[in-house]
Amino acid sequence: MFQGSYYNHQTAASVPVKIQLHPESLQLTIHSTTRPARQLIWLYQEIQPEWGEQDFIRINRPGEEPGTLEVNDPAFVKDFRQHYKRYRGTGLNGLVHHSGLLLTLGVGVLILALIAVGYLVILPWGSHQAAKLLPRSFDQQLGQLARESMHEDIDTAASRLLTDFAAQMKWPTTDSLTFHVAKSDIENAYALPGGYIVVYSGLLEKLPNAASLSALLSHEAAHVSCRHSVQALCQQLSTQVLLTVITGNSGGVASVLYSKANTLHNLSYSRKFEKEADLKGLETLRNNQIDQTGMITLMQELQKISQQQRVPEFISSHPLTTHRIKYVTRQIRKHPAAKTGHPEQERIFNGLLQVVKNNP
Repeated sequence: MFQGSYYNHQTAASVPVKIQLHPESLQLTIHSTTRPARQLIWLYQEIQPEWGEQDFIRINRPGEEPGTLEVNDPAFVKDFRQHYKRYRGTGLNGLVHHSGLLLTLGVGVLILALIAVGYLVILPWGSHQAAKLLPRSFDQQLGQLARESMHEDIDTAASRLLTDFAAQMKWPTTDSLTFHVAKSDIENAYALPGGYIVVYSGLLEKLPNAASLSALLSHEAAHVSCRHSVQALCQQLSTQVLLTVITGNSGGVASVLYSKANTLHNLSYSRKFEKEADLKGLETLRNNQIDQTGMITLMQELQKISQQQRVPEFISSHPLTTHRIKYVTRQIRKHPAAKTGHPEQERIFNGLLQVVKNNP
């Protein structure tokens, strides 16, 4: 129990008080010769200490019942500091108060750095590890589930021609690729796990030659072979998936991903994945002796679409098209390859365009 002087902000006179220190508050007992003793509870969050000399402190309490407490007792000042420090030390304000602004900013920067490392390093690593836990047969089941949820208007005749077109090429994947043309003005294409590749008629009509269609299919097939959809979905569901990776529960990963199968066709890939698909697509063109500049032609068409401010989902998360053209051009110069004529593919391509235009 300590002694102090209390001012009620109504008169200039002070009255003596007895003070008890508690973990969350000060308890003031006011004695009067004309009234019964009265108690006040001041929470530490309500008060504003003014630190003076080691043996003196003034404590203000604003609000509905303001008051000021003055204590001239080094033992009280010492004990009050300890109580108040423990209370203020639990929050950011306390950190600033006791450690200084620079240290607090340093802690804040460290926290932001850890968050950035988690997002840029740990999550991609976790999604990659999660994908490795799953067998390739899982991709087929996930892709089939996604296809069944879409209910798109498939152009059967055009899909048959697109399949014939793709059959003229050798594909560097163990997945069984399936090609469809969906009737829509959307200038888009996408690939699902397990090898389902869908090209919208709106994009097909914009392609000027067979090489550009080969480039488009090669790009999408690379997404399939690299399992980008599974990795991207794992990253999107990072928290749940990481927990299953840590526990080594591949069944848990599969359950989480199955529940999101209907979102796969809207999934956005990272720029890293898109660049990887571009470069692997070029490799496919080289191995088939198809003109690699078909990839540049494809991107130039996509750039025209983008400039019309009708950016399709297909390129919404891609690297900037001008940047893509630059690194594709460098890659072609670095890996020149022979190209041969593909008259059968050209014939199928022209027939495909005719079918698409006649079936709007």
